[in-house]
Amino acid sequence: MSQSRPVPGRRLDSDRAALLSRTCEDVAQVGDLLGPEPAQVLARLRERALPDEDVDAVLAEVTELMRARGLVGGDTTFRGPRYLPLPGIHGQRPEVVHVCPGDLCDRVEIPRPGSGASPVCAVWDCPLPQFRLDR
Repeated sequence: MSQSRPVPGRRLDSDRAALLSRTCEDVAQVGDLLGPEPAQVLARLRERALPDEDVDAVLAEVTELMRARGLVGGDTTFRGPRYLPLPGIHGQRPEVVHVCPGDLCDRVEIPRPGSGASPVCAVWDCPLPQFRLDR
């Protein structure tokens, strides 16, 4: 894991944040199949002054790397109800969730029972920190 500490500040617009969230989760889940290249490309998003066009280019490059390895990228269009319950909460609001460490995207992960490990952020190369919802 990298020793880079996320620096909160810039937040992507909602469309880019949603796409980054899906891409980050995909890379974190199948990183062993992809090798280090997608995570290295995503690391460019750590630069807070990156223009939106460069963010788009990074996300497109990662999607293309995933496709080249036979994986569907995070830009897959989902058609269905606009609001769905988060998986794993069974109609109850969780007390704690894992969120983007740099507050760059809208990724939220529900802690998995029995799993001691936090999900990993592919941009910052670190575990997603916990966020208490009862604040």
